[in-house]
Amino acid sequence: LRELEAGGIRKKDITAVVATGTHRPNTPEELREKFGQVVDEIVFINHDAYHSGNLVHLGVSKGGIPLAFNRTVVQADIRISTGVIETHLFAGYSGGVKSIAVGVAGEETIGATHNYEMLQQTRLGIIEGNEFRRFLTEATQVLGLHFAVNVVQTGKKEVVKVVAGDPIKVFEEGVKVAKELYEVEIDHPAEIVVSGVSYPKSRDLYQATRAANGVVFGPQPVVVRGGVILIPASCEDGCGHPGYGDIMKKAEDVDDIIAISREEGFAPGEQKALILAWILKQARIVMTDCTLPEEALKELHLESMPTLQEAFDRELEKNPKARVTLIPDGLLTLPIVKGE
Repeated sequence: LRELEAGGIRKKDITAVVATGTHRPNTPEELREKFGQVVDEIVFINHDAYHSGNLVHLGVSKGGIPLAFNRTVVQADIRISTGVIETHLFAGYSGGVKSIAVGVAGEETIGATHNYEMLQQTRLGIIEGNEFRRFLTEATQVLGLHFAVNVVQTGKKEVVKVVAGDPIKVFEEGVKVAKELYEVEIDHPAEIVVSGVSYPKSRDLYQATRAANGVVFGPQPVVVRGGVILIPASCEDGCGHPGYGDIMKKAEDVDDIIAISREEGFAPGEQKALILAWILKQARIVMTDCTLPEEALKELHLESMPTLQEAFDRELEKNPKARVTLIPDGLLTLPIVKGE
């Protein structure tokens, strides 16, 4: 903000659009917790992907994806994005242009990029040949993003690197640092994987189960087929996005979920059901230390144990020779099997 003011831009002419995608809006309390007194100095608005009146349509991408973005962002004279560079299931790594190409996009745009077909072409940590990232670049060129500020940080939110400037170059430079920080070689897949998740992602099931993504959706799964993923997370905010839970409850099994996704498609947020179904084809998921009732998790095809220790002991009792991999922060760390 000081740099913008020094350049002659008045605070009253600055609007911060919170790039929520299809997620819920930030509360005033959350905004103040994140941004402090800045919320009193400039205007903050939450993006709404579902309100057509808040969107401007800018045509379609080369792949036929509708390009609809937040009206305030489209009508701005200067567009600046901020965000973090970390592993991402569809983009390989987030950062650069993602916060604007998806974070302030409309429901239809997001739905067309988070589906069965796109998931077939993407993997965590994979950038080259990534169809989703090609869309991000094209969408941002249509919209016009002038500047990006991205950070690479540890699981404790300690800043390792700040990169600012041209959005494409920012991503290219930042992802080099991110790969060195987040990608870790392991010798072999394991029968038991413990994947941790830090606050605030541990507050709801939608976010907490992302700790299983890197276990299965990296260059190669790091849990053997038929193995188990243990995720300790409180989930005091419940399931998170409601749509995916409704789909999983109705499905007889995970194959049913995959078939529905392939044939009918899902609305934004509901693709979580497809992601979980694919993970469950590879391994069981056991939630531990979780406030959600065991029966509620069972309806979602997930298992439950009171504590991580109890779950770990049970799995070792089943298979005393099981190999174990511990991932302290499953949302950041990307295990890579040697030779891959």
